Amino acid sequence: MATCYSTRCGIICGILLLYVCKAAMAQQPEESLPAVMANNLEQTTAGTDAVSEDDAQWQRLNALARHRISLNTADEATLQSLGLLTPLQISHFLQYRLVLGDLLSIYELQAIPGFEPEVIRRILPYVTVGNDLAPHYTMRDYLHKGDHAVLLRYAHPLEKAKGYQHTDSTQPAYMGSPDKLFIRYRYNFPRYSSWGVVMEKDAGEGLFKGAQQQGFDFYSAHLFIRNAGKIKALALGDYTVNLGQGLLSWQGQAYGKGASVMQIKREGEVLRPYTSPGEFYFFRGAAVTLQQRHWEVTAFGSWRKQDASTDTLMEELIAESVNSSGYHRTSAEVSRRGKVQAGTAGGNVRYVTHRWQLGGNVLWQRFTPALQQKIAPYNQFDFRGQQLVGGSIDYAGSWKNVHVFGEVAASDNGKLAIVQGLLTSIAPAADAALLYRYYDKAYQSFFAKGFGDSYRTGNEQGIYMGLTLKINNKCKLDTYADFFKFPWLKYRINAPAAGQEFFLSGSYALNKKMSWQCRYNYRQGAENILLPGNPVKVPEVVTATHLRMQWDWQLRKQFNTALRLEGSRYRTTAITQQGWMMYLDAAYHFSRLPFAISGRVSRFQTSSYDARIYATESSVLYENAVSQLYGRGWQYYANVKWKVNRRLSGWGRFHQSIYQDADQIGSGNDRINGNKKTIVQLQWQYLISK
Repeated sequence: MATCYSTRCGIICGILLLYVCKAAMAQQPEESLPAVMANNLEQTTAGTDAVSEDDAQWQRLNALARHRISLNTADEATLQSLGLLTPLQISHFLQYRLVLGDLLSIYELQAIPGFEPEVIRRILPYVTVGNDLAPHYTMRDYLHKGDHAVLLRYAHPLEKAKGYQHTDSTQPAYMGSPDKLFIRYRYNFPRYSSWGVVMEKDAGEGLFKGAQQQGFDFYSAHLFIRNAGKIKALALGDYTVNLGQGLLSWQGQAYGKGASVMQIKREGEVLRPYTSPGEFYFFRGAAVTLQQRHWEVTAFGSWRKQDASTDTLMEELIAESVNSSGYHRTSAEVSRRGKVQAGTAGGNVRYVTHRWQLGGNVLWQRFTPALQQKIAPYNQFDFRGQQLVGGSIDYAGSWKNVHVFGEVAASDNGKLAIVQGLLTSIAPAADAALLYRYYDKAYQSFFAKGFGDSYRTGNEQGIYMGLTLKINNKCKLDTYADFFKFPWLKYRINAPAAGQEFFLSGSYALNKKMSWQCRYNYRQGAENILLPGNPVKVPEVVTATHLRMQWDWQLRKQFNTALRLEGSRYRTTAITQQGWMMYLDAAYHFSRLPFAISGRVSRFQTSSYDARIYATESSVLYENAVSQLYGRGWQYYANVKWKVNRRLSGWGRFHQSIYQDADQIGSGNDRINGNKKTIVQLQWQYLISK
């Protein structure tokens, strides 16, 4: 009966979705996540099994849509801030402008190598062309030319999980309500000034009660000034530090292996304001970057509390592990809150010319009490102690059609981490990438985010090769091969191991309104497997394969839809697990009404969690949403946006997953009795734009 019900729900929703789309005049929603960012979000989620809460880049693009970048005055750092161009494309653009002068029209971009129509369409909402002079703003302009935005987001699950239930003799494990609440006020004048506050309550946390007597569980505030005379950046409150190629510290978003095969370099400004709800990857204190001609000097300091499990060793308090989740729902989670005092200081000195830059970085951290996690074979080289110091040298530069970059870092135990990369145009229609990394098994840095197969910068060596080939104006191929090895044990791998990964993607634009993409991904690695007749898990070769096909149509000027088919296979010497997923997307915007609607219907079936499939979703503005599909069932959602007036906008979202042949969903305190999981979201934004 449940199977028939869920099947009918999915079919009916699909029919209604298509019917409504055909019945309305529409246009694509304004705040959709760019494809290059959506692909990176999907890949990152697959690698970490957690959806990033960092929406800084999305905020930046929406702000730039209101305060566009002048291509005739933009420098390298400004173009990098888009996050949509490769280092080669930026290098080609700057060289073109240096030789031929200011652009007269946006269409002139087509004459620059690497700026095919797809790239131009991608950046078009955020740039402008004209005979612009470099602006000179006063402090009054810093305070009044930006936008004020207040955002309020509320989410509520319709099913009650185990953690919220109580009995006659026991209280619920979660001390707060299942509601999730997020509030952010921000003033933002892109590239010049920003300030604001963030407040968040996760589901299960209290609000003005229990462990959260002060109101929300998480508060954040920042003041950030850019380009004020010799002050390139000044940060007070919460901010992020991004050094070199991420071997010492990279707290912002970073591209890894994925569909954007040429975007493998870490780039961007050293200091950035922190405005997201995540509770771990940021510093709290003060920082400044000063500039004088070719020289830039950055200094920063931070002091903040972090969650940790504590114990005593020889009558001395120690911290066994640092917790990065930020959850304070249960008494156990609350007992770990703020148990470690983390002090951080560091700096960067950089020499920058037109096409080359060289930098030196240092990072010092002190933990009170000292970190002394329990020793296991796979983590015996992890940091233990009270003080950690690291230093590095990084560089980047362009020569003709070649761009090189790299960083060499060392922690205070003398162990190294090295990244060396090269990007080049080998032909007018072909770009290539090459990257080598060496991360010693004992290299130590808490906020490192170097390029690699795993999301921990340590115990890895590898070489990556990527290629982008433009067959013609309609067809493009992207591919990469990555060969890696882990010299020491890893979590769930009880022996040194090696692996390889191959990726091939082809896209074809049938016309301006219809495109097709096919993607193949193969990864071979190792994992502890329990073989028949053997009571102990042993490392065995594991392969994971994904094949995806997607069609995108813009049926009318205001209506677009997409269809995706994807298959997965997970194979070991003992078993083979398989899965598939299909979804239909549609989005439209009424031409005479202030409404935009989008939705999706998905059907999925996998034989195990190991064959799971990930897919990014369209959600309310600034929320990163990714589906993790496994088991057998349907998933659907519907979004609506109401633009009440020029300043006020509202969003609503209904999201439901139906798992066939299941009587429970989830585990532990998040377990739900039944086969449905439903979330309702509401969001409002009040924007005062100059």
